[in-house]
Amino acid sequence: MSTDFAEIFAAARADRNAGHCDEAERTYGAAASQARTENEPLALAHAQRHISDLARERGSIDEALAAAAEAVAIYRAQSGSRPLDLANALRLNALALDAANRGGEATPLWQEARGLYASAGVAAGVEEADARLTAT
Repeated sequence: MSTDFAEIFAAARADRNAGHCDEAERTYGAAASQARTENEPLALAHAQRHISDLARERGSIDEALAAAAEAVAIYRAQSGSRPLDLANALRLNALALDAANRGGEATPLWQEARGLYASAGVAAGVEEADARLTAT
């Protein structure tokens, strides 16, 4: 890998934490493009997760859905992906589906994410999934 994606992601995270969401989204977009060029699927999935979250927050639900779905597909296809990364991508996909009033499609994603969060010992993820599943 010729690009240091960790540095790019750190810069994007700093922009987001500072409230510069447009700049963070541009940085994640540049990282996604670079990851495609360099055939780095896990870096691409990571960038797409963040793009999905930012797109959903600004109300671009179709963009959020596309980015989250791509991240989920990549994590499912890559043997080196971590279950927690898949859980996070499933969560973002489900959030975007919920925002699109497609809660029925989100339910199995919340269920799968919940199981992965439980296996990883991430109580906050389990609690969020339980709350979403109870609300449907």
